[in-house]
Amino acid sequence: MSSISFSQYSRLSDSIERDLMRDSLSNGEAVSITAVAKKAVSGIKSGLFAFAGYMVDVTKALDDARAKDARYTRTAW
Repeated sequence: MSSISFSQYSRLSDSIERDLMRDSLSNGEAVSITAVAKKAVSGIKSGLFAFAGYMVDVTKALDDARAKDARYTRTAW
């Protein structure tokens, strides 16, 4: 049985929810706080790198626009 849902508005019936809960609890895997923390830190780090790259691209675009504007304002029309 697949428990993947592509809609945020989907709802599970009580019996399916109980089956999923029973399956997940009987899995026997322990939750590691360090693994969860490492995954969270990794996600935050990749988000910061993506934001930094975005800011570099925006800065380059603004610098190009300022340079073009400076060239056009100095010329006599």
